[in-house]
Amino acid sequence: MSHTGSSKRIATGAIVSMCVMAAAGATCGGTSTKPGTSASQAEAGSSSTPQATERAEFRLYAFARVAGTIAPCGCTTEPLGGLQYAFGYIENNSEPQSRLVLEPGSFLFPEKDGPYWPKDEAEWEQARDRAKLLHTRFAALGPALVSGIGPTDVISPQGVKPLSTFEMPRVAANVTLPAGATAPAPHRVVELQDEGITWKVGVTSVVDPSLPEAAELGTLADPVAAAKSAVESMKKDGAQFTVVLAQGHRAFAETLAGEGVDLVVVGIPEGPERERVGAPASKVGSTYVLEPGTQLQTVTELVVSVDPKTGGVPKVSAWEVPPPKSALTAELARVEERIAKFKADPEADAGFIANLEAERARLKAQLGGEAEGPAQGVFDQVKVTCKLPVDPKAKDALAAYDQRVAEQNKERFAGVKTPEPEPGKPGYVGIEACSDCHDEAVEFWENTPHASAYETLVVDNKQFDLSCVGCHVTGFRRPGGAEVVENTGLVDVQCEVCHGPGSLHAEDGGDDLSLIKLEAPAELCATECHTQEHSDTFDYEAYLRDIVGPGHGAKKRESLGDGPTGSELRAAGLAKAGGKCKKM
Repeated sequence: MSHTGSSKRIATGAIVSMCVMAAAGATCGGTSTKPGTSASQAEAGSSSTPQATERAEFRLYAFARVAGTIAPCGCTTEPLGGLQYAFGYIENNSEPQSRLVLEPGSFLFPEKDGPYWPKDEAEWEQARDRAKLLHTRFAALGPALVSGIGPTDVISPQGVKPLSTFEMPRVAANVTLPAGATAPAPHRVVELQDEGITWKVGVTSVVDPSLPEAAELGTLADPVAAAKSAVESMKKDGAQFTVVLAQGHRAFAETLAGEGVDLVVVGIPEGPERERVGAPASKVGSTYVLEPGTQLQTVTELVVSVDPKTGGVPKVSAWEVPPPKSALTAELARVEERIAKFKADPEADAGFIANLEAERARLKAQLGGEAEGPAQGVFDQVKVTCKLPVDPKAKDALAAYDQRVAEQNKERFAGVKTPEPEPGKPGYVGIEACSDCHDEAVEFWENTPHASAYETLVVDNKQFDLSCVGCHVTGFRRPGGAEVVENTGLVDVQCEVCHGPGSLHAEDGGDDLSLIKLEAPAELCATECHTQEHSDTFDYEAYLRDIVGPGHGAKKRESLGDGPTGSELRAAGLAKAGGKCKKM
């Protein structure tokens, strides 16, 4: 087996250790060595002692639906996702011939009527560009990729055409596409190889007919019967391990578990937390159920380590399945914290501390240990974060996408302005007009995060991105407000975002306070921009403490009293996440 590029052959089950070292400053590059071989022996090309036989190692990576997402917005304290990090992890921890990537469908475009659903042709152009980027990087996996199919793949204005435009190795056991569309194979059997062992993995996919827009896929047969038939066919074709990609929620996925099915992947997790990080692997009968996070936020990894002397990969029922390294690492951190706490207490029982130290030693031994026995399978949920290695191809593609979007939209929206307000209705005048009477308030505003909102886009070349700009300017696409390019005097989150358009208030001289909103309700902040997807630490009163004070609501600030500020909540969130993501 050849080893190229970054060090990819790590001890079986050491799922996160390499990337933890990378985050700490250690290199992810270098020469791969077999277990038991020192780096100096590897560099010399010889060893004075006999070498242990390296175990065969296979890796399966499962995603939930990607829904046209190439990267997170980056506004949260722990932004999850990013094509460059997902593929950086895969490329740095596996070899092409011994890995398999599973993508369940609903890959190309966002969920209909969701927060990222395109609303006009300009937004659809960006969505198609994102689909192209995703397709290019995933398709480059070649035979190491098996894809499913899902409703969001066919709900663009082009219908089923993107399935041909963005061709992938798709499988679907219960879907008959409309006439003219290329039919996906009912299943595939992929051969993985390592250390002289071949492992044949069969993969099929089924779609829950009850999903919204599922009918757009064509005719859907009974998914349970179709999955059962596909599994039988895969086994006849030599599959030693069978996988069903479930385009549906967990309850649907669990109906597919049963005799002959080794693994089911949940394509659509439910709830904000599960959408982010999925859920740990579990068993339904003899079938393992995996639930990754959506939108590339989490990838579920299965590492199968096999003693070559077995001559092949045993059935899953014969595997040893220890805890994942991430769980052991979290438990070790908890034990370390308790040891520190009790050692600081002069009255703490010495025997209790000794027991904790013994537990620490056991966990460290487990973390540093290598796989034993005929076969071992380790499941883990890997958060896709900026702490992971970067895939250069994906990084370059994302930068090219940002540049392309900036150039296209700058040209497309040059001279495009928002409509003028109707007679008698207010428009936006900008903060310069506000400062004529409210200079103290503007001076206070200049030291708040709102005052630099637009610059955060400029530094990342996203100031013309339709999915970003609306929350970083004033009065976006409202009468008299900012547009994508034409936003002179209205960049940043200014007074009128919270207090409403102020032209009538300014013309009146400020006497009639009914012409302006004195306070911004929590709903305005939480539904417009400070959503869970974009502002995970948002708390109305805490954030209000940051934006009211001397010259701008001093009495309101006093009424809020002591308590955390938004800045403090965000700082705590960043600390918990291990620090702010670096700029790429």
